Amino acid sequence: MPRKQRPTAAGLYHVSCSSSTPDPFFRDGFDRISFVSKLARTSELEDWTCVAVCLMTTHYHLIVDAGHAALPSAMKRLNWAYALEFNGRHGRRGHVVGRKFSAVWIEDEEQLLTAYRYVVHNPRAGICRRPQEWPWSSYAATVGLAEGYGFVDSSIVLASFGGSPEIAVERLRGFAEAPAERRRAVPP
Repeated sequence: MPRKQRPTAAGLYHVSCSSSTPDPFFRDGFDRISFVSKLARTSELEDWTCVAVCLMTTHYHLIVDAGHAALPSAMKRLNWAYALEFNGRHGRRGHVVGRKFSAVWIEDEEQLLTAYRYVVHNPRAGICRRPQEWPWSSYAATVGLAEGYGFVDSSIVLASFGGSPEIAVERLRGFAEAPAERRRAVPP
């Protein structure tokens, strides 16, 4: 049976990639720093913009705005470079990525905001209580609570909230940080 073709259309995507089970994708902070560095470099070299990133232990999530045919090329560059360094650093051989990446095309603003909230809330699954507490996510930098992730451009998300940049950030925080029982599907 032939492999399913990877998406090549230009557009916004929620991308995720997992480790080869049961190995962690990121064993420590150095691995995460290495990956973020490679993601920044990939963002310079490929026709895509990283809108959000969140690194977990066994997987990572991205939201990217990719040009035509950029997604497969960028993901190959990113995962290959990371796997080579990871294997060298940890004295191992073989696959680091468990299977091909998942890419869900984001069709509209509501889906973008839902995906964004999902990505930034991923660490709440037992790692931290609030999304802004996780240093391996671009969220805290997006809302002005941390430094780093300068290659991330979340302006498309902030534009969904309107107003000045300061107002958009406050509205995004209200949307992304609201307890589950008070969340709306889209911003007011």
